[in-house]
Amino acid sequence: MKSKEEDIIEAAVRLFSEKGYTATSVDEIAKESGMAKASFYKFFQSKEDVLIATVKMHSQTVEEHIFSFYAKSDEEPQQKISSFIQVHLKSTLESKIHSVMMSIHDKSILQNEKLLEECLLLEYRLNQWSTDCLVDIYGDQVKPYVYDIIFLIRGLLMQYMFLPIIGIKSNLDQSEISDYLAKMVDGMAKNMFDHGYKPIWDCNELQLGNQHVQDSPVFKGIMIHELMFSLKRSLHHLNIPDLEKEEIWQVLSTLEQEIADPHRRFGMIKAMLQFLEQQPVFVDNCTRLKKILAV
Repeated sequence: MKSKEEDIIEAAVRLFSEKGYTATSVDEIAKESGMAKASFYKFFQSKEDVLIATVKMHSQTVEEHIFSFYAKSDEEPQQKISSFIQVHLKSTLESKIHSVMMSIHDKSILQNEKLLEECLLLEYRLNQWSTDCLVDIYGDQVKPYVYDIIFLIRGLLMQYMFLPIIGIKSNLDQSEISDYLAKMVDGMAKNMFDHGYKPIWDCNELQLGNQHVQDSPVFKGIMIHELMFSLKRSLHHLNIPDLEKEEIWQVLSTLEQEIADPHRRFGMIKAMLQFLEQQPVFVDNCTRLKKILAV
């Protein structure tokens, strides 16, 4: 059963897509979701909060799809790129997230720290997934070109998504588009290797380590989410009984909720991290989480 929050988000997305974000009022969102305006404020403080929740829900949907693909160890590497493209196409078009974001004209909204964090986190996860796919297919030789190839993929995707976003349907279905783009990416990648092109943006040269960046709340938020994501991903590859996996998954879920709580209980967080560190594969990420959270 859907929650009231989900009803509000779905109603808001319909209105944002039809009228634009700026032209949609809280009164209209409340009416569309079948509740009084006063009831709306029991769940969200503002229209902006609904927008942030919309991006977060989209990010969670994408994450669920990504985890399902990580679990498919029998899938051919080439198919993983096609699957990634199809997930991105399907989830974006169904959620209407791009049409909503394109309807925002107030720059101050796009500078909202929470919204920025959710958007950057979504980009980070998609980039990490495509990086894993590329390394699976081409090995270490692709690493200097990873960001160049990812930017090409995302650019192609945006063009193919633009017409459906504004209501013009393509004759091709999503799987055909995904397979076609995967072949194009394969050709571009091999061309880079064969000709020894110098990467425009070499991921090995990225400098994200200066103190100003590390102290940024947005950067810390992204790193916490990424470390939690990495812990969950590692769990899929652990060769342990299902019952033990389920127990660890519950601990990870509780840990994630506790970290997200404005009133974090650091003693509980520390205890859960110590429990996870019993598995050697988790030690590095747990150590990094302790440093960021100062526990």
